[in-house]
Amino acid sequence: MFARTAVLSLALSYVSGSVAALDLDVSSRDSIVSVTKTLANEIVTFYKETLSRTGIPGILPRPYNWWEAGVVFNGLIEYSNLTSDTQYDSLISEGILWQKGENHTFMPLNQTEHPLNDDQCAWAQTAMTAAEFGFPIPNNESWVDMAIDVFDALTMRWDSGYCDVGLRVERYFKEGYDYAQTSANSDFFLLASRLARFTGNDTYAEWAEKIFDWAKEIGLITDDYNVYGARRDCTTINDIQWTYEHGLLTEGAAVMYNITGGKQKWADAVKGLVNTTSVFLEDGIFTETVCDEGGRCEPDNRAYKGVAARSYARAVVAAPAVADSLDKMLVIAAEAAVAACNHTGTAEVRCSQSWVEGGRWSEFGKASDGNLGDIFNAMEAVQGLLYLPAKARVPMNITGGPEDKGDTGASEKADGASGAGARAAGITAVLAVAFAAALMC
Repeated sequence: MFARTAVLSLALSYVSGSVAALDLDVSSRDSIVSVTKTLANEIVTFYKETLSRTGIPGILPRPYNWWEAGVVFNGLIEYSNLTSDTQYDSLISEGILWQKGENHTFMPLNQTEHPLNDDQCAWAQTAMTAAEFGFPIPNNESWVDMAIDVFDALTMRWDSGYCDVGLRVERYFKEGYDYAQTSANSDFFLLASRLARFTGNDTYAEWAEKIFDWAKEIGLITDDYNVYGARRDCTTINDIQWTYEHGLLTEGAAVMYNITGGKQKWADAVKGLVNTTSVFLEDGIFTETVCDEGGRCEPDNRAYKGVAARSYARAVVAAPAVADSLDKMLVIAAEAAVAACNHTGTAEVRCSQSWVEGGRWSEFGKASDGNLGDIFNAMEAVQGLLYLPAKARVPMNITGGPEDKGDTGASEKADGASGAGARAAGITAVLAVAFAAALMC
């Protein structure tokens, strides 16, 4: 499918010593796995160092926020299953379970000071990935039920009244409470669509459609499928565009296309969103256009490209007929990401925020320098190639496996979605076979 391409990062020098290049051959699965392993190991090493100091599983030190820990664990679940390297599985499970909170809604006591809906939803996406891959979990726990519990909580916070803000980012009244934010709602949309596919329950699909239609109606998604960041003061659209939100919406639309049998509405949405990825390309290279140049991205923003790359790769699998043109962009992104990373003499990986011209727009650094998001981005860009049909194997079990069929006693909130969804094992198995078949093409 892809021509052989070898990428050597620029030979840079640091005061601390020599630099070794990362070498990626995008036509070789072994090479993709090897580079992904190097990047994942750097992330896990940093996490272990943090854990040894704090004694609290599942969190990262400042400047990294709780949200970023969730997306990193999501990426490590993918890593385990896409590469078949399971050495970190117990560490990953421990971290997620420590952060799930008493009610399994990812509202742990250590994160109650600044609770955000999109943070909570990002952790629910991690649980959803674990459920789809059949990731190991204790017998008395269920990944999909954690995702369902978060979904149920979010539906109760949907606000179609004052300002029609949908799902707020803030849970409590404070500055920004009247903002209609795309971040929380794109996360909510993707969670609903994934639950619809996993469970076969129509209530989740109805919510996904409701959220997407709302975003279009108030102007966060334009007629030509540009995705804007927020609406404030009930009327004013902030036309800033982030890769994170665009990627989540693209994956969610692709999942809806998949489960509706290619419904024209979702075909148009996927095609439109694929077309507007051009907003994020600089000389053909995937870029956080808002802040990559000059290394101006805040810590939260620096993991956006990785989440988007993940979602684009999954969109290709869910809706290959309308999303496969993303393949080329994803290959170029992986090459560029690796060119913006290197090894120091101590075997530490350093990456740059920007992927343009080997990272010329920003400085290289390791996780302890504040560059964890950059290393995560590179890992997601590279391992995303393993989702693409020419590279994919099927070490995963999208049904969630026998240990994760859902709790038949789950609450019946959100019009009965929880209990019915968890009981839809037969439908889920059919969808799993179709998804696995797509991966094997």
